[in-house]
Amino acid sequence: MELAFEASLPGEGQGQWTMAIPGKKFIETVRVFPEGVLTLECPDATGRLWLRAKGMNSEHNIQPGEGFPELPTPAKELPVVKIPVLRFKRAIQLGSIAVSKDATKPTLSAVLLHLSKHHVRVVSTDGFRLAVAEVPCDTGLDDEVRLIVPKRALDLIPTLLGDEGEVSICWDGTTLFLDQPGLKFSTRLVTGNYPAYEKVLPAELPKRVILDREDFLKTLRFVGLKKDDYNKNVRLFFEFPNLRTVFQHPDEGVNQATLPFSGEEQSFELAFNIDYLIELLERLPGEEVVYQFKDEVGQGVFMSPSLEDFSFRYVLMPVRFASPANA
Repeated sequence: MELAFEASLPGEGQGQWTMAIPGKKFIETVRVFPEGVLTLECPDATGRLWLRAKGMNSEHNIQPGEGFPELPTPAKELPVVKIPVLRFKRAIQLGSIAVSKDATKPTLSAVLLHLSKHHVRVVSTDGFRLAVAEVPCDTGLDDEVRLIVPKRALDLIPTLLGDEGEVSICWDGTTLFLDQPGLKFSTRLVTGNYPAYEKVLPAELPKRVILDREDFLKTLRFVGLKKDDYNKNVRLFFEFPNLRTVFQHPDEGVNQATLPFSGEEQSFELAFNIDYLIELLERLPGEEVVYQFKDEVGQGVFMSPSLEDFSFRYVLMPVRFASPANA
């Protein structure tokens, strides 16, 4: 079973029912009902379920629940790691940003859950960039564990989990299990070897620049109006105290804009795939974004100074241009 989900919530009523119901229409109906008490009625031998709330009524076909597949359950002897749930959700949202869109690469189109004694990491890479979100926590593990989780499953987790308390995770050779009061979730793991991403993490980055995140994002959206599927690289000219952003299309001409920055005062130039920058800035929290680097040709790291309860690094290799940009 690729994905399994079980939720429970308190209710009042008479009798005990077990039934199966077509999921899509049922969920769509419940979502549009007004907030408040929802009443479920199942008249005997009708094969129908009625949903009622504040003058709205909806009838649904049902089937016997006895034939529903049995959900996977973890063995009692499996190791269990507890993670602060809100930090875990935020780490997933940032750490999954660099997942590959190439379905022919099953490991890169998934997300690595890397557990060690003192932290849990959510890691993704498409071969061009690397995202690493790290949640400090005492896992109780003596040995490191690497679990490759399908992105489809990981994307569901932040929407399913509440914000309070902890989430418990455990795993066996094929399946990841998550447990929170009122919720059980499991997903089949991806088989394969994930790249040794630690080798890509830069060790020494003595230089840094600081930009207003929202202003930088708006600037990139503007200059990126010239981009298409074949032209996606934006040039960044850091000329203290201003950053000049230039996007040049071979047929449509140039868009450029300027915004202030602080930090490194020596002039330098960088170029990146503009989509990689915009995707980052749209997800990154806080008012500022920091770029740390060693030089113009080596990879650097983007991060947010506003993150206090976990860390996030977004590693990106600059693109090299052979010709100068138009002024």
